[in-house]
Amino acid sequence: MLYAKSENNSELDGWNLVWQDEFADSTINIADWEFDLGTGAPVFDVYGISSPIFIPDGFPKDNFSVRWEGTLKTEYSSEYIFYTVSDDGVRLFVDDHLIINQWKPQPATESSGKIKLQANQEYSIRVEYFEEGGGEVMILGWECDSFPKSLIPSKNLTTDTGEPGLKGTYFPNKSLKISKKNKPFIRTDKELNWVTGGGWGNNELQYYTDVPSNVRIKNGKLIIETKKESFRGSEYTSARIKTKNSWKYGRFEIRAKLPQGRGTWSALWALPTDWTYGPWPYSGEIDILEHVGFNEGEIVGSLHTIAKAGDLYGTGQQGTIKIPNACKEFNNYILEWNENEINVLVNNKSFFKYSRRNQPWQRWPFDQRFHLLFNIAVGGWWGGAKGVDNDVFPTKMEIDYVRVYTQK
Repeated sequence: MLYAKSENNSELDGWNLVWQDEFADSTINIADWEFDLGTGAPVFDVYGISSPIFIPDGFPKDNFSVRWEGTLKTEYSSEYIFYTVSDDGVRLFVDDHLIINQWKPQPATESSGKIKLQANQEYSIRVEYFEEGGGEVMILGWECDSFPKSLIPSKNLTTDTGEPGLKGTYFPNKSLKISKKNKPFIRTDKELNWVTGGGWGNNELQYYTDVPSNVRIKNGKLIIETKKESFRGSEYTSARIKTKNSWKYGRFEIRAKLPQGRGTWSALWALPTDWTYGPWPYSGEIDILEHVGFNEGEIVGSLHTIAKAGDLYGTGQQGTIKIPNACKEFNNYILEWNENEINVLVNNKSFFKYSRRNQPWQRWPFDQRFHLLFNIAVGGWWGGAKGVDNDVFPTKMEIDYVRVYTQK
């Protein structure tokens, strides 16, 4: 039997306390915590600031391909190294030589190829790319003995009509094919430097930072504060903090007061540390708490697996409970997890259980180490389903303590 404890008593019958943060120091302990930063899109700073707008207006967002063609002008005699960063497939031809061939679905991946070129010459260049799904990334760079790794600038690229850049032919299929039904879209692209897919996979609007205005300790509480402010292309800032420690099984207790406001999406959750079974959702996700501001006080606990992920309503992998004072007072949000069962509770009241029951790993990837994450998102497919009320910002989540136990 579990016994509720007082706020200041970390002892619990049947459990050993193995890790805790009571946030008694004046600053966040970086030995225990680290931050996720940005918008969720990959960052490749060596090539400069990437554009988040890639595909032409009205063009399909997935399952398309592009062929860029033109002339490359060189300034030095050297062995050149060409780079592509792509999500998904890419091929690069220079002087009709195939020097990069990664024609396959893949996450944002940097590839390279070498070729010797002479100074003050013009060489044909062709880039072929396809996008299967998710975010799009396409960057074209180079280097040689005379200059460092960098983006290929428009002054070194020319179309067949003499414009700076490359002629891009956009096909509404993955195979670079022209059909009578779906004609390609043609435009000149001065440089190839796009990185899309921000929003942390959920179409979220915030930029996560590690600055004190977004994440700090004050009066013995961890504060995550979300603000309406323009920052690096985003209109909101917030924070996402995670433990450096990870655990396999135990009781995880977080005492927290949640943010208010339509458009907020707060979470106390856990992700696998080693991704043993593969990328999300193969290796699982444990949501101790999700709370969207347009439905104040409804607490959602859930599990994502490759068998069921995303919208989990009615799947048996999600539960809800109403906590009317969730945004006004502190409550204890709890995960109890062992080799046979996951139990999610609020103030020691269980509202969601999920049993292993000899299920295969596709339904139970929860036999690996997981770490904790806490964040406030803005908007997103769920949090922004009824819009964002900008009058609610700034808004914050306060965490009184985090305690991790193992069973005696």
